[in-house]
Amino acid sequence: MTEKNTQLKRELGLIDVWGLALGAIIGWGCFVLPGTSFLPKAGPLGTAFGLALGAGIIMLISLSYGYLIRKYPVSGGEYIYVRQAFGNRHAFVCGWFIVLAYWSLIPLNATAIAMIARFIFPGVIQVGKLYSVAGWDVYLGEIAVASAFIIIIGIINITGAKFAGRLQSMIAILLVASIVIVTVGVSLTGPDFGNLKPEFSSSMSPLAGIFAVVAYAPYCFIGFDCIPQSAEEYKFSHRKSIVIMIVAIAIAALLYISVSIVTAVVEPWQDMLAGEPLWATGSMIEKALGKPGVFCIGIAMLCAVTSGINAFYLSTSRLMYAMANEKALAGVFGELDKKHATPKKAIFFCMILALIAPWFGRQVLVWITDMTAVGGAMAFCYTTAAAGVLAKRNGDKGQSILGYVGCLAASIFLILSFVPGMPGFLSVPSFICLFLWIGAGIVAYWKREK
Repeated sequence: MTEKNTQLKRELGLIDVWGLALGAIIGWGCFVLPGTSFLPKAGPLGTAFGLALGAGIIMLISLSYGYLIRKYPVSGGEYIYVRQAFGNRHAFVCGWFIVLAYWSLIPLNATAIAMIARFIFPGVIQVGKLYSVAGWDVYLGEIAVASAFIIIIGIINITGAKFAGRLQSMIAILLVASIVIVTVGVSLTGPDFGNLKPEFSSSMSPLAGIFAVVAYAPYCFIGFDCIPQSAEEYKFSHRKSIVIMIVAIAIAALLYISVSIVTAVVEPWQDMLAGEPLWATGSMIEKALGKPGVFCIGIAMLCAVTSGINAFYLSTSRLMYAMANEKALAGVFGELDKKHATPKKAIFFCMILALIAPWFGRQVLVWITDMTAVGGAMAFCYTTAAAGVLAKRNGDKGQSILGYVGCLAASIFLILSFVPGMPGFLSVPSFICLFLWIGAGIVAYWKREK
């Protein structure tokens, strides 16, 4: 570490941490997945049930996080908890998966800007076509825009958590307001609720459709666990963190469901999907509210991706900082900036990797992001199990049982992703990316041990 700064500053207030959590939870997926995954697999009612059930499971899991934040109020979150319960090796495995889950969402949110522009301003930044990857055309203009967002928000994070936290809270409030305005606006047009029939998709049984949506819960709600990553920077009681998490998850679930219903209610949802729109949600809002509605949902999505990049920069760098201090990663990531007391080199590392990703096209990033659900599920299983073990050591039987129940609930996500025939079973490209990341982790762990 540097001589002047060996500790992170306590600069984050309640509203900042709430904004961090909600902004991390609500990303591009809230506006894209209804048309690409939720409605095709589950239908409107199945989507609502699946999101509500997934949010309920995540809330159960978050109770263990709240307990552990109070016991270990330091940066690093899951890595620190698992290390205390199960030792260094398990902590490294948990931390390695979380780094992937967090980092991948930085470039994915940045490249979502290009998708917004393709719909709202077609052809404006689609200049300098380079090549196509998995059916997605890669343009130099879109790479430039995504890179600008990655660099600017990275620099903001280097300047300190206080400014990043204020930015996050303002963006989160604007995000909620924009979605509420669009939802109310579509409701006032007098939509035909018969468009929501059939309530479930015909592609699979209603129960299978619901659990296909539940399988996305670790990805959809992963942002709530950004809260423990910055625990060392709170300027309020850590006991309040559980309330912040529950509120953020509940609001996020309502926003996900609202956007999904808005997407499905404007016209018969099956006919709408059969037309293969570039962006289903945007198309339906434009049909109902015209260009003002598109502008409003565009603002909401811009807020979502910006807050997502900001939140995962903060969380990834703090996790790497904690792992470096425990000698699980190179010591350089544990160094703090002399002026701002932020893990500058960890942030730069995330920035460099994120700047490479857009050159591979968005479809490749989607394959990587499919693993976010796996990384999140691994973290949830490890953390709830750690809560069970540590609570038992401390004689807290009630919390110990709650932790083990949470671990069983979290394991549902892994079963849905890894068991063949399950609705959330990973695609072949996603499995390849996952094995490559595991291989890189084995090499990294071997080098640190050596």
